[in-house]
Amino acid sequence: MTVINNIKQSTPATMDSKQAIVIIGVGNILQQDDGVGVHAIRALRSYVSQPEQISIIDAGTLSYELLEWVSQSDHAIIIDAARMKCTPGTIKVFNDEEIQQQFEITKAHSVHQISLQDTLLTSQALYSKPFRVTLIGVEPENIQWGTTLSTSVQAALPAIIKTIIKCIQKASVLQLNDIGHTEEEE
Repeated sequence: MTVINNIKQSTPATMDSKQAIVIIGVGNILQQDDGVGVHAIRALRSYVSQPEQISIIDAGTLSYELLEWVSQSDHAIIIDAARMKCTPGTIKVFNDEEIQQQFEITKAHSVHQISLQDTLLTSQALYSKPFRVTLIGVEPENIQWGTTLSTSVQAALPAIIKTIIKCIQKASVLQLNDIGHTEEEE
């Protein structure tokens, strides 16, 4: 697995104008697979070290509290449980407009996703940021009281980490292209 160097855990006060990517794990760790985003963030930390332009946020069930982080990022990558009518542990990546469609499909299943949607819309309306949003959705098996992931979602954690890293790498290339570089120059 590729290791991304120099990733830091931030607070809004430590983020600056160089901040490019924020990776946010959301979910309630007291409801088994609903906490997959938080579990993924914790697992990601064992594969990465700390750069200035990327922050990792264990957001739990925060919603509007994320506004400061999200509004200071160019690209937000969010990991969350998502009802997609797939096999438990299935991972899907949604970008920009696809996220709105996913929120519409799943809004009846998760209160924090509605708040997350509102946070993203507020940030983009008030601050015109983030420019890009990626949602990594993971199909849950069990959303019941408990602090451990189901077997199928736990087994998907390595693939979730690989997906996060691919999204970081893609976001970094996109940002370089945005300022006049091409992938071939890298």
